[in-house]
Amino acid sequence: MQTEQTDRLDSRGIAAAAVFVLAGAVALWDTTSYSDVDSAVFPRTVAIGLIVFSVSYIVYAFIRRGRRVQPSGGSSARRVALVAVMLGAVAAMPWIGFILSGLAAFFCLTLAAMYDPWTRGRMVLYPLVGAVIVIGFFALFRYGFLVPLPEGRLF
Repeated sequence: MQTEQTDRLDSRGIAAAAVFVLAGAVALWDTTSYSDVDSAVFPRTVAIGLIVFSVSYIVYAFIRRGRRVQPSGGSSARRVALVAVMLGAVAAMPWIGFILSGLAAFFCLTLAAMYDPWTRGRMVLYPLVGAVIVIGFFALFRYGFLVPLPEGRLF
């Protein structure tokens, strides 16, 4: 992937960070309507993290102005595939559950995002890493944060 130095301000990154700040603020505002205070802890934590990291990026973009590296254009097909896979995983989650939809999403995202050629080691390692990540997140949310994750209707 080729890159080149530029002295322009990352206006797209700043705009995206501003949208995330707004989304975090809306999420914080939404948690004020929760009747159970305990159920608002996790969304508030995520919203505050989103706001803090987004504001940090905006400050960073202004400080680093002039030393930013301009990435290459990338692939629009891969971006569309990313959104389609994520939406598909969300739509499939009530039917096949969190773990199976997460594994399918991880597999499809790996296929869409893979720039390097597949080797035998990658074909073995990547699915194992994906399974560990998905099952780890499932255990963290279900048993650590006590989040009621959807169970599949079909399985």
